[in-house]
Amino acid sequence: MRLLGDKISVIVPIYKVEDYLHRCVDSIINQTYTNLEIILVDDGSPDNCPMICDEYAKKDSRIRVVHKKNGGLSDARNAGIDIATGEYIMFIDSDDFVDIEMMESMMKNMIDNNVDMVVCNIKYVYEDREVVKYNQVDRILDKYESMEEYLKDGVVQAVAWNKLYKKSLINDMRYKVGKTNEDEFFTYKVVDKTAKIYYNSRPFYNYIQRDSSIMGKYTIKRLDGVEASYERLNFIKEKYPSLYLNEKKTFLNLCIYSYMMILRNKNIDRDNKGKNILSNYVKELNFTSDEIKQYSLKDRIKVFMSKKSLNYCCKVLSILGSPQ
Repeated sequence: MRLLGDKISVIVPIYKVEDYLHRCVDSIINQTYTNLEIILVDDGSPDNCPMICDEYAKKDSRIRVVHKKNGGLSDARNAGIDIATGEYIMFIDSDDFVDIEMMESMMKNMIDNNVDMVVCNIKYVYEDREVVKYNQVDRILDKYESMEEYLKDGVVQAVAWNKLYKKSLINDMRYKVGKTNEDEFFTYKVVDKTAKIYYNSRPFYNYIQRDSSIMGKYTIKRLDGVEASYERLNFIKEKYPSLYLNEKKTFLNLCIYSYMMILRNKNIDRDNKGKNILSNYVKELNFTSDEIKQYSLKDRIKVFMSKKSLNYCCKVLSILGSPQ
């Protein structure tokens, strides 16, 4: 066991995960990097999680437990940020677990390369198999490259949890409470505050795939993600204009996908509120003739059809058997 450098505050939001919690917390307390402040945030969990958290706190002085009224994932993460005292912050979801060398390796990347954030590779863990997200080598990205990777869902992703942050990056930031897709309102703004990000290609983070997770099924709350993407689109237009054209196309595709999911699940939008929200987003997208010329023929057709009617566009695409 090694005590290296500054303290990492590890924030773990917890709600109804008693079958997974021991594995998660054990993977943190057994890290080879030992200078940790482990903040377990019990978000009003109705099962045995509160008791499990308290038992861990009795065994390890590095563990702090917050018991709070249920407020959702964003609220739980914010509660952890509010009391964190480490120079660095890491988030780990309580149904996942991490390899024991993760924090030592990522802290070494942070210090040796003088970066603001370190991102590690991800291992998707299914019942019958494991899949590593990316097959790339370690590298350092400047802010523009990092944002480019983020927008194309590359090695810098929206998720909060496979990252080591300088706490100074997020001192004045908090997650939006009451939103699903909460990471998508948050992470791109953090990326924008960095000068350099280190990508560690080792798949240290084990992302458990389970049907009962928050993102497992499509519901109307998933439109929070479209809202986040629209905010990000306007942010990119102002601060990264060279990335804006492709991001606008990405946003249109997201609106089309979301509308098609509502068409396939009619019971989730009986008052047509979701369809109206998506249609209004598309109406606000203004494509110049010069912009459209830079798109592929398929994308041009989608632009023209969606501007005529998003409903019409999605029905045609459904007939053609295209998801978007």
